[in-house]
Amino acid sequence: MPTTLISAGPAFTMLQNVVYALPASRCLLFCQTAAPVLEMSNELAFTTVVTPLTLTNGQCEVAGAFIRSTAVGGAIITLKKF
Repeated sequence: MPTTLISAGPAFTMLQNVVYALPASRCLLFCQTAAPVLEMSNELAFTTVVTPLTLTNGQCEVAGAFIRSTAVGGAIITLKKF
């Protein structure tokens, strides 16, 4: 199954436990979902290195990795390039 690349710009709805690719360039991630559970990994399979994303005021910096939402119902995010 191909991995969907999330583009910077429009709002994107992440489905629960679906892995997405982030842009290679550094971006600011804004999350519109209350209490999201987002994880990032360098591996598509999320087997060894899984880092929970810590959002400050609903945002954090991300770049060139894979991301997923484990929250029920997923999450709505927006990426803005620096």
